[in-house]
Amino acid sequence: MNRNRFFTKKERPIVLGHRGVVTRHQENTMAGFQKAVELGIDGVEFDVFLTKDGKLAVFHDEETERLTGVKGNITEMTWDEVSRLRIGRHIDMDGGRVVDYEREERVPLLEEVLEEFKGRLLMNIEMKAYAAKWSRRHTGTEVARAVRKTASEDSVIVTSFDFFMLYFLEREYAGLHSGFAYDDSMLGDRIEDWFERVPEVRSEKSKAPGNQNNLTFLGFLMEANLVGKAIGSTVVDADYVLFDSDTVAKFHGKDMLVGAYTLFPLDTRALREPAGDQLVALGKLVDYGVDWIETDDPERLKKILSKSSPHAS
Repeated sequence: MNRNRFFTKKERPIVLGHRGVVTRHQENTMAGFQKAVELGIDGVEFDVFLTKDGKLAVFHDEETERLTGVKGNITEMTWDEVSRLRIGRHIDMDGGRVVDYEREERVPLLEEVLEEFKGRLLMNIEMKAYAAKWSRRHTGTEVARAVRKTASEDSVIVTSFDFFMLYFLEREYAGLHSGFAYDDSMLGDRIEDWFERVPEVRSEKSKAPGNQNNLTFLGFLMEANLVGKAIGSTVVDADYVLFDSDTVAKFHGKDMLVGAYTLFPLDTRALREPAGDQLVALGKLVDYGVDWIETDDPERLKKILSKSSPHAS
């Protein structure tokens, strides 16, 4: 596993196109991944679901309607049914912002993506989960088998918000680089509302306007690395607002890599700060020493980081 290219020494964070290159092609498509290769982007992040008959579909939403116009739940469909779907030309990016593309695209299988792009792109495979479910634990098993079958270990890491998927991934393929993902809203509205009612705890995050208890607690939970310890994680992936000045150093001290998401998002509804502050956030992440950054605009991020590189021409 030491040959995994995520772990090679780097002078700047790795740039991962979030769901591919969504400014050019629909999310999670072969066309988007190929565009990342053509643009010289380091890699991509994409999502997988296990279909009813045990195939790994590269797709972001559990419900298929937003992307395909066809109502359905991808985990309740067979691969034959999913393979007939087409990702539409006009995609709502979850915030009412519609992006238009030149043509429809098909849904790929994970094995197909790994075979085509191993050695050409770094890949963060997110085993998609909106809540931890024991019934979906074997998504981890099948992802591990797909990575082994395609001999793509050196090009991939695997992340998820689901502990059970990660546990079964590692049980099937011990040592595969994987880790838990943390989101700023993962505690839910009720707990976040409760945190806002109690006096604010002093922390780096409390310097920002408003009550930041939710982010302070999530940052503490992430840095405690309880999930990572339980499954032997070697990476962690987190919403960039959860970082403070020593987060990365703490994980590097555990020989773990740290990734941040999602800068320059097309859907700006969930941003906790004005969109213009994204450059400020980027500067902090670089100073902190994050290992990779996921973004909806990898061309822009690559250009910015290249200009700041000490070896930029």
